Amino acid sequence: MLANLLKSLTSKPQARYTYELCRQLCSPSNKEQQYADKSKREEDDALKIEANLFEQASIRYEPVTAEEVLRKNVKQKLLKTHQEQHPSPKFVQKAHKQFVKKSRQERESKSRLIDDKELGLEYLKLDLNDPRLGTLMISARSKKRRDKDGQIVIEGRRLILEALECGLKLNAIIFSQKEELADIKEPLQKALLRNPQCKIYKVPHHDLKTWSTLTTPPGVMTLFQRPSLEYIVRKSSDNSDPLPLTVVCDNIREPNNLGSIIRTCAALPCFQIVVTKGCCDPWESKALRGGCGGHFRVPIRDDVSWENVPLMIPPEMAENSCVFIAENNKAKLRDNNVDAIDYSQVEKTGAHNVVVIGGESHGVSSEAYRFMSTVGDRGKCLNIPLAEGFDSLNVASALTLILYELRKNILQQDQPISSSTPAQA
Repeated sequence: MLANLLKSLTSKPQARYTYELCRQLCSPSNKEQQYADKSKREEDDALKIEANLFEQASIRYEPVTAEEVLRKNVKQKLLKTHQEQHPSPKFVQKAHKQFVKKSRQERESKSRLIDDKELGLEYLKLDLNDPRLGTLMISARSKKRRDKDGQIVIEGRRLILEALECGLKLNAIIFSQKEELADIKEPLQKALLRNPQCKIYKVPHHDLKTWSTLTTPPGVMTLFQRPSLEYIVRKSSDNSDPLPLTVVCDNIREPNNLGSIIRTCAALPCFQIVVTKGCCDPWESKALRGGCGGHFRVPIRDDVSWENVPLMIPPEMAENSCVFIAENNKAKLRDNNVDAIDYSQVEKTGAHNVVVIGGESHGVSSEAYRFMSTVGDRGKCLNIPLAEGFDSLNVASALTLILYELRKNILQQDQPISSSTPAQA
């Protein structure tokens, strides 16, 4: 058979026929060809979808060797080095604007003094990132500098009006929109007459947002002189006679809670508030917002050690004083061998009454129990009944219930004395 095949290859027509026969025998079947074409089409469609996803229709992702990757990285480094050594004029101009820091004198020189006839105020318009604003706010936000300089930061129209109404000294006004000052125009002008040295700055809203502690800045921020204790005592005694109640804050770490406590004490009004060491700063911005002006209407003695807490009680009333501790923690009551009574079952109050309130996390300290033991039977722990599953109330809410119950008791004890006098006559 092989011999016959070799003979057939000698003639051209026969060789052509043999070639075609061999090609057909060796080529795949029609079904195999169709399958191959279908696979090719699916592969092309997949590549098109992938290219559209990456927005690179002209790029086919093919495997590369490690040598090609190294060659590409070296080329990019050489190009970057060349651009750094020989930068274009446009690149130099852009880099100068973005990265070259202006001097303090250059930034301050852009400020302009503006005499606004509509507001009746003269203010200094500062440029973006003016260093004078940063210096002013850093000193006001720092607790150490705040205690030394006696400055407090107040934001928002309502709280600013409360401070102006109480006669606090205004040191600086920072605003970004004129409309915010127009609403408090008259009180501001009266405050400026009392302190003509007050600084007024108009700043970009971005700067005001940077230094504000609020998510949405109100558009105006002020710096007031912190009122002295003597000033608040005189102011509170002129307005109304305070109740013989002193509130001692123990382990109050949340500024909003401390602000709410101060607000409640000012509403009664209480005789004073004692903030012991370990509590948050009552003059911090969040505490001031929570107080809603109560800081300016009730005396606050802050950073007091427990050794000095007994000295806060008026000397003429010290022998007939009662101490009440708000306590719902049964474990602490057992540890200190003390029983708690319902806050509404207080039968007797003293010439002066001290209420100790602790933080929600840490509660009342052991020093508070030792302080209560110094008054003997006149010391009580007060409990607020709660539904099953609840172990405590918010500290400000609990104090409000106790203070108003004691207030009712104090007023009832004073009532028979005043009503019996006409009857005896």
